[in-house]
Amino acid sequence: MTVYAPVRPTIRRTTAEAIAFVRRRPSLVVDPALPRGDGRPVLILPVIGRGDEHAAVARYALDQLGYRAFGWGLGRNIGPTPRLLAGIERRLLELHAQHGKLDVIGFSLGGVFARLLAHRHPDKLRQVVTVCSPFRRPMDSAFIPLRPFLRLWRTPDLLGMAHRVAQPLPVPGTFIFSRNDGIVAWQSCIEPTQPDDCFEIPGLHVTIYRDRDVLEILAHRLARDLPVSG
Repeated sequence: MTVYAPVRPTIRRTTAEAIAFVRRRPSLVVDPALPRGDGRPVLILPVIGRGDEHAAVARYALDQLGYRAFGWGLGRNIGPTPRLLAGIERRLLELHAQHGKLDVIGFSLGGVFARLLAHRHPDKLRQVVTVCSPFRRPMDSAFIPLRPFLRLWRTPDLLGMAHRVAQPLPVPGTFIFSRNDGIVAWQSCIEPTQPDDCFEIPGLHVTIYRDRDVLEILAHRLARDLPVSG
C-alpha cells in the first residue's frame, strides 16, 4: 500500500514565503475579465484549524464574481468530529432548502468534507471543487501524521469514511493541487481517472485562500455548463 509523503519546499523557503505572505497581506483582486456567475449559491468549507473568518476573502471574491457565497457557520475546523460532520450536513440541507443545488468548494480538509457531502447527498450538489485537499489518502498524506488523532475525534468508522471520500464523485468535480504545497502530498489531491479536471497551481498551501490562480480556476469551473440532473 502506497503512503504518499508530502512533496514540499525546503523549510527555509516555506518559512520565508509564509512570513512574507503574512506581512504582505495581499488583496485578492477580481479580474474583470473572469467569467461571471448567475447568483448561484456556493458553500465554502474551511481549512483545518480555521473557520469562516479566515475564508472571508475567498467568499468576498466569489461574491464579486456574481455568486452567493456562504460559510459553514460551525466555528473552527478541528477535524472530523461528530459535531462538525453533522453540522456540515445540516448546513447543506438548510441552504439547499433555501436556494436549491449548491456548488461546494472545500479548502484542504474542507475539500475532504465536501466529497463526503457529495457521496451522501449527490442530488443536492451541482459540483464539488477541492483545493489542495488530500482526499485519496487523507490519513496518511498530511505533513503531520493524522492516525494518532483518530481516537481524539471520537468519530465512528473514520477509516471507512476516508475510503468513501476517495471513491469517484457522483457529481462533477474539480481538483486543484500544488507540487509546492508544503503541508499535504500533492499526489493525494488529484483524481488520476479525471486528468482534465485536475489543475496545478504553483503556490503554497498556506496561501490558497488568496491565491489568484485558485480564483481564476474557480471562476472558470463555476461558470461552466454542466448536465442538468435531478
